[in-house]
Amino acid sequence: MRNLNILLTLTTLILTSLGAPASHYSNHPLAARDGPCDAYSETCRPVLQANACFAEFVSFGTREQMLQCVDDQDAARAEQVLCACYGCAETTVQDWTVRTLGCKA
Repeated sequence: MRNLNILLTLTTLILTSLGAPASHYSNHPLAARDGPCDAYSETCRPVLQANACFAEFVSFGTREQMLQCVDDQDAARAEQVLCACYGCAETTVQDWTVRTLGCKA
């Protein structure tokens, strides 16, 4: 299951990067569109790996379910990581993070 999540996340990132303007990717080929993201950092790894989980809860899930996608033991830590790396997630998750958690780029 974990390998499937990683594969889905990498596929999403590659497909997303193909449609984005090159200027957004000058320093890192997987840099964020709207929010902070260092796709190569250990800090952002939980956000990258949670994309499949986010898809399940972003429309009709609770805040707690979304945060558990990142860290199922520590909601405060999950919120901190999401605000630091929400640009590593899909656009709908980025919107949810800004709207619900108040994260700023």
